[in-house]
Formats: sequence, C-alpha cells, structure tokens
Amino acid sequence: MQVLWPAFLMAIVAEGIFFSMIDPRELRIVADWLRESRVAAYTVAFFVFWALFAASSGITWFLAHGVGQAAQREG
Repeated sequence: MQVLWPAFLMAIVAEGIFFSMIDPRELRIVADWLRESRVAAYTVAFFVFWALFAASSGITWFLAHGVGQAAQREG
C-alpha cells in the first residue's frame, strides 16, 4: 500500500495534466488502435501512468529500506 496508493494518486494527476493538453486522437501511437473511443485511450493511459509511477515508487521504497532490512523482517 505504501507504493500503490501514491502511484494511483499521481496517475490521476498525470492523466489530468497530459490529456488537458493533448487529444488522444492526435497521438499517432494510439490513433490506429483506439480511433473510435477516447474513453479507451484515457483508460489505457491511466494504467500506463499507474504502472510507471508504481515502478518508480517501488524502486524508491526498495532503495530507502534496503535489502538488509527486508531480510531481517523475513527471518
């Protein structure tokens, strides 16, 4: 929860900022796949942002707590 919750909140912010400036139909990467549905583009982008922020938060958590502390907790 220490990783996923902040990542979820930042994905909301990132999607709001990103799609306030860019129309999903203007993106060539997704225009062919999601031509008919903007909502599908918003959904896919949200999960991509969430995954990126979760990876970032996970790496930060791992570096802050270190391998030694994780091993001490397990055994």
